[in-house]
Amino acid sequence: MDRITVVGIGPGSDGFLVPAAKDAIAGAEILAGAPRHLVPFNGSGKILLPMEGELDSFLDVLAEKRHCGKTVLLLSGDPCLFSLLGKITARFSPDEYEVIPGVSSFQLLFAKLGIQWNGTEIASLHGRPLEDACRFIRGDCRTLFFLDSKNTGPKVAKYLCGAGFPDREAVLAERLGYHDERIIRSSLSDLSRGSSSEGLALLLLEAGPLPPSALGVLPDEWFDRTPGVPLSKAACRALAVSLLYPLDGQTVLEVGAGSGGITVELARRAGKGIVYAVERLPEAAAVVERNIHRAGAGSSARIVEGEAPEALASLPSCSRAVVGGHGGSAEQIIRSSWRKLLPGGRLLVTANMPSTADRAWHTLKGLGAVPCLMHVNASSAVGAGESWMLSAANPVFLIYGDKNTDKDGTIHGTS
Repeated sequence: MDRITVVGIGPGSDGFLVPAAKDAIAGAEILAGAPRHLVPFNGSGKILLPMEGELDSFLDVLAEKRHCGKTVLLLSGDPCLFSLLGKITARFSPDEYEVIPGVSSFQLLFAKLGIQWNGTEIASLHGRPLEDACRFIRGDCRTLFFLDSKNTGPKVAKYLCGAGFPDREAVLAERLGYHDERIIRSSLSDLSRGSSSEGLALLLLEAGPLPPSALGVLPDEWFDRTPGVPLSKAACRALAVSLLYPLDGQTVLEVGAGSGGITVELARRAGKGIVYAVERLPEAAAVVERNIHRAGAGSSARIVEGEAPEALASLPSCSRAVVGGHGGSAEQIIRSSWRKLLPGGRLLVTANMPSTADRAWHTLKGLGAVPCLMHVNASSAVGAGESWMLSAANPVFLIYGDKNTDKDGTIHGTS
């Protein structure tokens, strides 16, 4: 079978090409890639296939041309990091292509700075919302962003400063590996006052403190509210996300989002995961949407307007599930959510009424789980003259159970 060779051509000049990549290019009859990558091969006698127009159409042509001769697809940097390789793996079977790695631009940057990159959080803002930047910044390690022409270094810095991130050292690197490369050592605040810069660039931020809004759960008063739409209180939200830990990278289903209190806290911790929040009331779904974006977690949440359990049918399987509002159909919604739950996953129910908590407990038990129940009666301090007094929140029940697998592979709770 004719195979496509995906070649990483490194950053900038061909001085960063590995020997295997040079051999593959030299032996190619068909070269595919971005137009700028093909310019050096004009007049070489090779068939040149520029990557233009719709990506799917380009892949169609690539699939056809690979039968006409040895085909090499040129990709910038290392194909195994933020590249078209993901589309290749989805389109072709493993025996239809091979990959020759290359030097990534971020490797070159760290080499020029003379520092190690292990332990650095590496993220891409290519074609992604600017607010995604908040999700990848840690207090204990560096963060490296791959930028594009929309999310430039100054624009990202300005957004982070506006989001309350304290100042820290920053490095903006443009056109790495070319004769006109530019590496600017600066600070987040100074960079935010700069003008737009080269699109394909890297932004390296040193470790530093996070803004207060990034710590813990958000206070009740932070949330936008709509009359008649409930909001789970801070103690309930804190316990819910703790009982569902870890959340990073997980697919989470939430039924009955209300004002989005739990939705926001789940999305803030989901990282590369996705929270699907189902809400039947349009006015509630609108306020959830506002709160999600105010928290800078829009890309980690999908708001699904509809009535459960019917609205769950088109949603993917999940590793975590939360049932809050249920409209009187608690048992049915719990069972439907449980069916969406993957083996090893956890389902959590929040309830205000003892009768609902009891139904949730018995439903989970009937599904094969070993349910746990926690009753929370929290109070918080409010000012009273020169001192303070306690103000009680409504009591809440947290009921949860795990879809476990026996040693023989039997999954509990498939009914």
